[in-house]
Amino acid sequence: MIELSAIRDLVAIFGVIAGFSYYVLTVRNANTARKIQLINSSSLRTTLEIAHISLELLDMQWEDFDDFLRKYDSTVNHDNYAKRAFIFGNLERIGLLLHEKIIDIDTTFKMLDGGYSIIQMWNKFEPIFLKQRALYEDPLRYQWFEYLVNELRKERVRRGLPSSLKNVDGYWKD
Repeated sequence: MIELSAIRDLVAIFGVIAGFSYYVLTVRNANTARKIQLINSSSLRTTLEIAHISLELLDMQWEDFDDFLRKYDSTVNHDNYAKRAFIFGNLERIGLLLHEKIIDIDTTFKMLDGGYSIIQMWNKFEPIFLKQRALYEDPLRYQWFEYLVNELRKERVRRGLPSSLKNVDGYWKD
């Protein structure tokens, strides 16, 4: 015959197991909900406005860094600077979130449609970023954007896709 104390101990054990299971499921669901909210609140959701801004940035033309400054520096072209700051700032945040493992590479890859346009944007502006890093003695400038691009390239290779893109659109010089 089972004693009352044994039944009480079993009920307590099952209660602890049930409570722990509930906690694990709640935390997992909260993390998933937070990730969804983060992705949905991303300022880089594909919209007509974002597409126009991205194309405008990719259509920019300059001969060298000095020409870039004459045409697009924040002191002479506020509108263009604001668009670059918006796009690049959001890519910086996504790169930082990826680095901090708040979002994973699979989610990032899917959210950014394989990273094609992000890599294209980096290829276009990399010489400017590198010159700015040296000129302004700011080696951390756009470090998370660069991190994001490098991780997207690795993920493309992992998925059997090319890591470098062809310059078929003419948006950057090789």
